[in-house]
Amino acid sequence: MRRIYLESLLGLLLCFITGLAAYQITVYQLNTDYEYVLQDYEATAHQQLIENISKNQGLEAAHQAMAQFVDTTLNTLETFSPNDKIPTPVSEFFSSHPTCFIFHDENRNLWFRLSNSNNIYHYLPNDETLVRQKIELEDNLIWAFFLASFIIYGVGHLVIIFRRVKKLETVTLRFAEGVLSSRAETSGGSAIGSLNKSFNLMADRIHHLVESNRSLTNAVAHELRTPIFRIQWQAEMLKDTPLNESQQDTVESIVEDTEEMEKMVDELLCYAKLDSIDLANRQQPLEVRDFLEHSMARWNKDTELNIELSLPEPPRAILISADETLLNRALNNLVRNAMKFARSQVSIVATLHRDQIYIAVHDDGDGVAQEHQARLFDPFYVGDKARNKAKSGHGLGLSIVDKICAQHGATVEVGQSHTLKGAVFTMTFPLCKDSADKPIQ
Repeated sequence: MRRIYLESLLGLLLCFITGLAAYQITVYQLNTDYEYVLQDYEATAHQQLIENISKNQGLEAAHQAMAQFVDTTLNTLETFSPNDKIPTPVSEFFSSHPTCFIFHDENRNLWFRLSNSNNIYHYLPNDETLVRQKIELEDNLIWAFFLASFIIYGVGHLVIIFRRVKKLETVTLRFAEGVLSSRAETSGGSAIGSLNKSFNLMADRIHHLVESNRSLTNAVAHELRTPIFRIQWQAEMLKDTPLNESQQDTVESIVEDTEEMEKMVDELLCYAKLDSIDLANRQQPLEVRDFLEHSMARWNKDTELNIELSLPEPPRAILISADETLLNRALNNLVRNAMKFARSQVSIVATLHRDQIYIAVHDDGDGVAQEHQARLFDPFYVGDKARNKAKSGHGLGLSIVDKICAQHGATVEVGQSHTLKGAVFTMTFPLCKDSADKPIQ
């Protein structure tokens, strides 16, 4: 971002310098400089005046008039006789133009001669006088002020643009993080042309598309409940009728498939429902130690695997602000996911660090390949397509965990377990501000 604004400022400065150069070339080289023409007229008039004094009052009077002129105009006078060394451009000009009596050198200093004298006279400014030093200073200051005002304008303009772009960038990042209601300001003091309106138009369309998709998913999931229930009921009825072994297997397969569809519908409804939950009114202080110990009893009943729980020492109150039902759903998804892939052991480790608690679920399975970890929490993403559907599920369980954590201001990450060598899923929750380091009573 800063590089863009620096490039813009340098570009403005380059355009300014280019404009000055174009002005110099256009006015002083390609066209007649009428300021120089006026100087030639003035120089001719001055030479003719001195010429008349010389003819009527003598050369001495002409010299006095020139001396009085240079004193008044704060110039100096140089007189060159034919034996003195005269600059080559001057001597060549007067030699090649015998009828011309004035000449301006490259510094626009006046050289002239008189018809009744062989001398050549040269006016040049006296730079040691106070007035000319002030003029030189003012000439330099005008450029300094001009350049400074240009830079101040450029920087001020870029600062205004920077603030507007920063606001739009903030809104864009919030929208990208999932806050679909974020919109850019469109007032004249905040908008960048029509870019803010274009962003809002894009955001409205994306929001509408997401909401339509979400509503469709929710509606489909609701509508699927009835036919699934009918299929289950009819399959159960068939199981009670006389069937041969092949037919019995087919009916049991139908029941299993409908149960799997029912689980998928439940996950779809849960995933869609999470977006409409007002979590701010449902969060309460939750003691993590009691919550984990209570959940351990349920998990141990559902598996023959060895499940271990490690809590921080010494015992103390660990409070987080959470919805107990949603937190239980998220942690239960992680633990049961670990049960599917573990060989013999699952370990749940809770650790404290500063104002956060880390709840890590380890298993001794094969782990998660590195190429799948980045997308593992995306809806309907299944890392290993070759896995059994009973194990891999439908790709919504971890997405539900990720959404629940996001709603609690928490995070969930996957990695390689250093203790059990399998996968480890870690949820990080902020502690309650009033959760002081107090021992449990």
